[in-house]
Amino acid sequence: MKYLPFLDGKYSTAPALNAMAKADDAKNQFVFHLDEQYDTYINNKLNCRAEDLHKYYVEAELYEDTLAAINRQFVKQLVQEYPGDFVLSDCEEVYTLINKRTGITLQWNNDWKHIEHGLYGSLFDALCSQVQEDIAICQLDGDRDWLAAIHLSSPNHWAPSEKIGRPFNSVHAIVPGMEKLNQQYFKMLVTAVQKGPFFRFAWGISTDTRLNHHPVPPPGVDPIYWRGRRVEADDSKIYLRVERQTITGIPNCNAFLFTIRTFFYDTDELTVDEKKALFMAVEGMTSESLEYKGLTDKVEILRGRLL
Repeated sequence: MKYLPFLDGKYSTAPALNAMAKADDAKNQFVFHLDEQYDTYINNKLNCRAEDLHKYYVEAELYEDTLAAINRQFVKQLVQEYPGDFVLSDCEEVYTLINKRTGITLQWNNDWKHIEHGLYGSLFDALCSQVQEDIAICQLDGDRDWLAAIHLSSPNHWAPSEKIGRPFNSVHAIVPGMEKLNQQYFKMLVTAVQKGPFFRFAWGISTDTRLNHHPVPPPGVDPIYWRGRRVEADDSKIYLRVERQTITGIPNCNAFLFTIRTFFYDTDELTVDEKKALFMAVEGMTSESLEYKGLTDKVEILRGRLL
């Protein structure tokens, strides 16, 4: 199944939260999507860790109770959704999770925070490293909200260090078209905590299928090559980059778990109608949105490539 959120021919930054329980597609009732590309995504996470874990994993005012509750929910989802891949057992308040895809075994005690493992710094870090999704934790407290943790190995031209500790309206201030929502977003966050879980989609155009597009390239890598998004009129590949995002509320901690799973689709493999809808959505973007998506002066090139 392909996720093509532009099929109405329109580009929108509206939240468009869909209740998982009402999803027609059974996979959209899952938080995590594990598939045949699992090894590619996990290896990308290992490469990010080898480069500099703190470039991709950051925390700010992460409450211990929230962290423990998030980890419990994380493990619950894994064993419910993929019982053939993840096996949980507990013995005398020591928990063991076996990842049958990799052979990795994780063990932790009843605090649900710390872990004894040479590769991972915490249970949360370890769990994030077992799935293809990137993970964030959003915390609410009174009239405040902030990103308390970001574990991001597939950044789409943004850095975790730029977003950590900031409220929703500040995190999304750079996104054209979200001005109205940013003025009254808090009610939406309360809904995210208290109801759901939800899923939604975001999308853009890419010229490669590299997962990691952190704005700062690894040492020794050419910045122009690393950035990508070089849409050309020749026959070089153009891809649709789609993010499936999920929100799972933890009401007792006034927080929610946010996941991002990245998918790539070769635009040459789209149907004629799908290509037409994609172009209509791009053509309908404002100049600000085109700039944000890296498509300034690329509309006519896309017309020639898609129509």
